Amino acid sequence: MSKLLVFGLTQTSPLQLRNIFSYLVKARGITYSLGTLHKHHTNFSAELEKTINSEVNFKKISHLEKYVRQHSKWYRENDCINRHYFNYLLLDPRVTNKLRERASHLHLMDVWYTFLKAIFYVGKGKASRPYVHLKKAQKLLNETNSITLVKDPKLALIVSIWRAKRGVLLIRAFQGISSQDAQTREASILDALSMNHLTNRRLGAYWGLARSRLSSKERKYLGIALLHKLMLKFLATEEKELFPLKSTKTHEFQAAMAA
Repeated sequence: MSKLLVFGLTQTSPLQLRNIFSYLVKARGITYSLGTLHKHHTNFSAELEKTINSEVNFKKISHLEKYVRQHSKWYRENDCINRHYFNYLLLDPRVTNKLRERASHLHLMDVWYTFLKAIFYVGKGKASRPYVHLKKAQKLLNETNSITLVKDPKLALIVSIWRAKRGVLLIRAFQGISSQDAQTREASILDALSMNHLTNRRLGAYWGLARSRLSSKERKYLGIALLHKLMLKFLATEEKELFPLKSTKTHEFQAAMAA
């Protein structure tokens, strides 16, 4: 910073400094909460990263709902077979840190960022499919060979959460949809979050309208809109951590682990 600029700032009133700071923040597309300036650097897609570093772009997420409406309408009209599927997310509770309880004291963009950062796996399935990952991870809970865990980052992270005396968080959503619908939603969320952030090892596949008409950027917009819906669902429910079988009391988890 030049001496002339420093001198100029020292001669500026506090009110003027505040206005200058506000202008710089808006000009750079950065928001702040609780008096602290935040600009997050992530492994998310460029489209998603814009929503966590710019309040203007964050507010535009509501405009992306049209992609969800178009997608849902197409599947209601063209794919009514075997609607027993859903999508799900696995999250790290060490990152969310009781986010629902803290949300009222945070800027909504910080809540959004925390939610996204906590997601480590995106899936589709039916019945007890999400619990299959936990069943596999439990077999590795006492594994001392790190090479075995490295082969599957998802299972390694689940084991890491359990060893830290915490439980995995699970969100189920969009229940009662077809396999191709769930697969397309999964693919768009994967593209929005980016494989560099997740423990998924395979890219998703698109079907229907998203495959034939949406551009790569529009597919990510669909994923962003779906993620926003999932965040609202997450904030509306209590964080229930899933532990290994010996520690859990849920009948659903016990049945899945024993299967």
